[in-house]
Amino acid sequence: MKEYTARISSVHRSVYKAIVDGEEIMCKVASYGAELPAVGDFVRLDENGYVIDIAPRKNRIVRQAAGSRVVDEQVLAVNIDHAFIVTSLNNDFNPRRIERYIAFLELQDIDCRIVFTKADLCDDIGHYIEEARDLGVEAIVTSSVDGRGLDEIVDLLSDDKTAVFIGSSGVGKSSIINYLVGGAVQKVKEVRETDDKGKHTTTHRELFVLDNGSCIIDTPGMREIQFWVGEGTVTSFGDIDSYAQNCKFRDCKHETEPGCAVKEAIGRGELSAERLKSHKKLEREAEVARMRNHLKEKNQDKKFFKKG
Repeated sequence: MKEYTARISSVHRSVYKAIVDGEEIMCKVASYGAELPAVGDFVRLDENGYVIDIAPRKNRIVRQAAGSRVVDEQVLAVNIDHAFIVTSLNNDFNPRRIERYIAFLELQDIDCRIVFTKADLCDDIGHYIEEARDLGVEAIVTSSVDGRGLDEIVDLLSDDKTAVFIGSSGVGKSSIINYLVGGAVQKVKEVRETDDKGKHTTTHRELFVLDNGSCIIDTPGMREIQFWVGEGTVTSFGDIDSYAQNCKFRDCKHETEPGCAVKEAIGRGELSAERLKSHKKLEREAEVARMRNHLKEKNQDKKFFKKG
């Protein structure tokens, strides 16, 4: 039986597409099985176009699936090298939400940067650059109108690497995708003037291969990302960790303990109380994710040995 190596390029409900030798084809997925393929998966297809195997994933980006079951997850993209957190230079910018993105991506060992869009409409770009610097990540300022900053993104994309674009609806992800691919492959809509919120454009996940061999993945707009996967601890708050080294007690919780250098920094205005609150919240969520993953692995082991 002849088999093909492919990469999943598009998932839209029950419709799957894969790239084989540079050509995109429809592929089929059985309704049963351990796990469904996601955009970015490397798979083996049989001669009839059925997915018969999924290669191990090095990471994955997920969000809570629609419905009432809190434990359900929806895999948006897998096998990612770089992530671009896209936010427009208007009311969409939310430091707390971006902190969540950064923390999640670091737990998945994914290099990330902030991409500011709609620079042609902003009169105070310096303010946003300072905000990004406080979050500890590099920022790229772009505009699809005058083209600034877009080539910086191109320079970061190298052969055989995969980048994903994440962010809210209407922030300009699709415009960047169109520029990188060199054509109008994604629909673009304007934001509402009343509240700066974007109209929903991308409705499914899709992977595109660029001329230099790199791949980019567009995702549906999402206001928030959940800690469904990941090991280790949240390390994206280096400023807080730096102050914490001077706390009187090594196990300081930065609450009511005497000699807390973190609380003192907040009192001096060097650190925001909101950032400390966000740090604690994300650490708790990461711990819950680790416990959930361990429980899932334990249950899978039980099922395996029971079958044996």
